Amino acid sequence: MTETTLLATTVPGLEFVVAEEASELCRGAKTWYSPLSGRVFLRVEEGCVPHFISYARSIEGVRLIVGEVEGKQALLEQVVSFLRSFEPAGLRFAVNAERLTKDAPFTSLDLAREVGEHIRSELGLEVSLNAPDIPVYIEYEAGIYRFGLDLTFYGGLRDRPYRAFVHPSALNPIIAYAMCRLARPFRLILDPFCGSGTIPLECFHVDGSEALCSDVRFEYMRGAVENSKRVGCYAKLHLAAAEVGYSPLRSRVDAIITNPPFGLREKAVGGLQRAYGMLFKLASKVLADEGRVVIVTARVRTAEQAASRAGFALARRVPISEGGLRSYVLVFSRPEEGNS
Repeated sequence: MTETTLLATTVPGLEFVVAEEASELCRGAKTWYSPLSGRVFLRVEEGCVPHFISYARSIEGVRLIVGEVEGKQALLEQVVSFLRSFEPAGLRFAVNAERLTKDAPFTSLDLAREVGEHIRSELGLEVSLNAPDIPVYIEYEAGIYRFGLDLTFYGGLRDRPYRAFVHPSALNPIIAYAMCRLARPFRLILDPFCGSGTIPLECFHVDGSEALCSDVRFEYMRGAVENSKRVGCYAKLHLAAAEVGYSPLRSRVDAIITNPPFGLREKAVGGLQRAYGMLFKLASKVLADEGRVVIVTARVRTAEQAASRAGFALARRVPISEGGLRSYVLVFSRPEEGNS
């Protein structure tokens, strides 16, 4: 079967999750990427492209890469030749361009404008920025031009349809999904800073797990209920309005996966050190012996100190970049006997 090249975008730092998903969804998929770029190139069978776009949960967007050339004139010729294969008479187009490196004397907008004008001149097509039939994608990187189609022009894949209620500091669901994968295996998880339920709902898509979900704000719990009904997992989401230091939980859980307050938009009750301390104190009581605590935070030192006091050690640190803020997905576990 014919293979095709895709460019998938994600949260910078989570490229490895995209690569893992690609190998799971598309047999024989080949991937390559630069860490913290937020970009993953994939070589997959053409027939797997719709399946990958429909089921991958770690990606924000997908572009079909048709070719790459050196030199702008070659780019213009190749793009027009490619579009002619559509027999495009009467179709409308748009051009989205990205200049990835600063070694060229033009901006992304300049590049998009020049390519668009050439297409219109050569093919006589009408431009439609909001509703194109052919969403052309162009990028420039260190002397190389790549071109193709934006396959997700009409909707970013990070926007989950279950989000009837959105928490004011809602976690990007792609990050939540990656956290769930890092916490495996599990059948029952706990999120004591649940908010609108993003983490439990993403974990449900990983392993169909049940979740215990609590938050100090009752209105957020109501939002989590609405979101869980949209997913169809309301029966598997057990909710309680409770502060982390007074959790009513008494049973054991396989993993604790949560997004504790950063101390920026959301303030922790009693302060950050108390919140992290109570989180790991709770983990020491209810987490299964081989279970993991997975959190996303910019407060690495605070988290590590709280974890150490409760008998947990850092097992993995994944740097990510979200909205210009460097933060980390941290995975904690109990030290193995003899290594503690």
